[in-house]
Amino acid sequence: MRRANQEQMEAVVASYQSSGLTQREFCIQHSLKLPTFSYWYRKVCAKTESVTSGFTEVTSPVHSAGLEVIFPNGTIIRGIHDLSVIQQLIKW
Repeated sequence: MRRANQEQMEAVVASYQSSGLTQREFCIQHSLKLPTFSYWYRKVCAKTESVTSGFTEVTSPVHSAGLEVIFPNGTIIRGIHDLSVIQQLIKW
């Protein structure tokens, strides 16, 4: 692939993510240079993370089951009954 544009590389990265292969294996199968693919992978993932990461305002009261907080890296904390606990977990 020569001089791919952003859309093309986003499609290639999406294909890689669903392939189940390592980056090296994927690049060999698709005749890509590993450093070039790695660059685009980081660039595409950084763009995706900046769009999808963030926090959501909680405006409703906490129910008896508590809150569940899901961090952008996939970590889940369940059963929080006190919002001050969340403040302690998130250090600016």
